[in-house]
Amino acid sequence: MKAFFLTLLSIVLVAVIGTGAYIFITKDGGSSADSKQKEQPAAEQAAAEQEVIEMEPVEENEEGASQLTNLSGGTKDFLSTLTYKDYDASVAYRNEELAKQIISEQHAYLNDLTGWGHIDNVDIDYLAQSQEWKQLKEDVERLRTEGFADSEAVNDMWNAEAFMRIAADSADVNSLRYVHRIIHDLDAEINGADVDKIWDATRAFGAEAETQELYEYIKG
Repeated sequence: MKAFFLTLLSIVLVAVIGTGAYIFITKDGGSSADSKQKEQPAAEQAAAEQEVIEMEPVEENEEGASQLTNLSGGTKDFLSTLTYKDYDASVAYRNEELAKQIISEQHAYLNDLTGWGHIDNVDIDYLAQSQEWKQLKEDVERLRTEGFADSEAVNDMWNAEAFMRIAADSADVNSLRYVHRIIHDLDAEINGADVDKIWDATRAFGAEAETQELYEYIKG
């Protein structure tokens, strides 16, 4: 009888231990699966954040932006009198910290505005009245008068203002692209921003052929 009870007790212990081990293994396996499922969206999100900003090529405008019929009188006067000063320096500063900060912040704004195909859905009428666009206008002027000293970067700010005026008056998306490219290139050159492409859109650092293209687009 004693042997019988010992045998029965052994069987019960084996059953309890086996059941506990099965539950532990099952739970651990489920946790691993859940962890992998949670990691997958995170990986996808990281990939999305690293997506390259795609900018469509500028469409040709044979007459030039200055010939657009819906430009305001003030913008037409600005474009007709726009000239560049000759500077020896590519970039010089009145306030280097201010200039670099504004360029970085406005590059981020313009990326959101024009990148990843967003430019195709821009409502120019709404944009021109938005606080962000008004801040960009103020910052371009501050860069010209407070951030940069006498240098080609000042001429780049005149170009940026010209394209902003054209874009706001005529809903010209090409001009919006040019604004982005000027700030984009300056951020890459003076802040060392990591970019996928240099557009050569600045007089400070760009190729003469590219900057002449911008001038011809403004002047028509």
